[in-house]
Amino acid sequence: MKRKKKLSDNSSLALRFHLPTFITLTFVALIPLIYTLRLSFYDFKLSEAGSANRFVGLANYIRLFRDPDFYNSVSKTFIFMFFAVLFEVIIGILLALALNAIPKVKKLFTSLTLIPMMVAPLVIGLMYSFYINPQFGLYTWLVDTLRLPLPTNLTGDSFHSMIIVVIMDIWEWAPYMGLVFLAGLQSIDAQCYEAAKVDGASNTQIFWSVTLPLMRPVITVAVLLRAMETFKEFDKPYILTGGGPGNATEVIDLYTYRQAFVQFKFSYAAAICIILFIVLFLCGMVYQRVAMQGDD
Repeated sequence: MKRKKKLSDNSSLALRFHLPTFITLTFVALIPLIYTLRLSFYDFKLSEAGSANRFVGLANYIRLFRDPDFYNSVSKTFIFMFFAVLFEVIIGILLALALNAIPKVKKLFTSLTLIPMMVAPLVIGLMYSFYINPQFGLYTWLVDTLRLPLPTNLTGDSFHSMIIVVIMDIWEWAPYMGLVFLAGLQSIDAQCYEAAKVDGASNTQIFWSVTLPLMRPVITVAVLLRAMETFKEFDKPYILTGGGPGNATEVIDLYTYRQAFVQFKFSYAAAICIILFIVLFLCGMVYQRVAMQGDD
């Protein structure tokens, strides 16, 4: 009886502690989500009077899946996601190995790697826009001075515009991946390396046969987290290219922004947001499943 009473008291105490957070999250997240869901079933356009009460059912969703611009934004998002996350993983692993190999100054260099993560995405976009400016940018000056066979206007075509947007994301988030992988490296038991060395394995063989397999759960979780974040990319491409040239770098969040605040189609933009929420919710479920398997 005493144990049951103690469990009941603990549950009551936990409920009282969690209730303020639950109420806050309800107002901050759940109520806007419900409003967005309701709005997606209407045809509210700021440019048309009386459209807020025009119920259209699933028309916005039907139109969404017939919209080639929507599919273009989705494809650009996945292209951006794939290359950004791929190179962030590669650079992150190399950075983690480098930091792990210099234990004496590890703390100093680990602190320095945090600098790109502390810079706001808006500032990163402005910084790169100045750097690659075709008139006075440092990149343009270097290309002209050294007579390099490189284009001076990187935002003038779709291929180079996507490359520079990907590079911006890599510059910001590769250090984060490096720190995550460094934590994974430090959690590997040293006896695994000692056993491999006793068996005569080289450093390359140890990396592929010991380090990577043992770090697979950490890498998987980091990739899922970064993939979800890149799917919500907005600031940097908006500042640097505005989605251009044309719609070459118009990722899904930029397309949603254009529908809502340029063309004033709020209901259509709300439908896009609901689809994005479903996709990210499913990604979150996958992440939770992977993370729980890693704990087991």
